[in-house]
Amino acid sequence: MNRHMIHLRQIEAVAFVRDDGLWEMELTLHDRKTRTFPGGAGDHPAGVPIHGMTLACTLSTDGTVTHADARMTSVPFEVSCRSSADDYAELIGLNVFDRFSARLKDRLGERSGCHHLTTLAGMLPTLAIQSFAGEVVAVRDDGRSLERPPALDGCRGLRTDGEAVRLYWPRWHQPAPVLSHVP
Repeated sequence: MNRHMIHLRQIEAVAFVRDDGLWEMELTLHDRKTRTFPGGAGDHPAGVPIHGMTLACTLSTDGTVTHADARMTSVPFEVSCRSSADDYAELIGLNVFDRFSARLKDRLGERSGCHHLTTLAGMLPTLAIQSFAGEVVAVRDDGRSLERPPALDGCRGLRTDGEAVRLYWPRWHQPAPVLSHVP
């Protein structure tokens, strides 16, 4: 069976630690077509990004967003798309480890912001977890930290009733409840 690429979406997520202890998270998205795309605001040539956007946020080590900036280099609708960039200042004060997805939706709703930038914002918690691992948060329980690692119960592999948590974070392990079958 032959296949032909029609669309390419590239997402890059990069984290930097600064000398002042803050963290910069940059998430970038590019959408390209392999043919001229007859978009609503005019034709986009093949290979030229239809969407080119970056969400840059600064986080403290507890996961609080202290600065947020959205940049749009390529958009399909010049005026209406670019005007949504300022909406991402609403991320300031949110904590990526504390109900971030729900709070993001509360702040931006359905009609504010840009769907593509909001999709990138939704990746902040996992980017922070991956970036902080071994730098801010221990990757094994060495007994020194009093705080529960934020990644626990974030996926099947890190369920608090699972084997990985039993082995590497034993004080946070919670055995699964035993269900008895009562006829």
